[in-house]
Amino acid sequence: MKVFKNTVGVNIKNVRKSLQLSQEQLASDAGVKYSNLVKIENSIITKPSVYTIYLIAKALNTTVEKLIESE
Repeated sequence: MKVFKNTVGVNIKNVRKSLQLSQEQLASDAGVKYSNLVKIENSIITKPSVYTIYLIAKALNTTVEKLIESE
């Protein structure tokens, strides 16, 4: 499994959009700060904590592995 620094943000954004969730809704559902979610999706935060990724994955009904892997 290859992992690239911007893959997490791109994957989160793609899954969020496929579920038709706003950034505000996902941040609220995941219990993370809206500003942090925006920074992760835009690759400003390139290494979010595993716990943050876990919370986002749970809110998106997916796995951490799916969010961190590149194709």
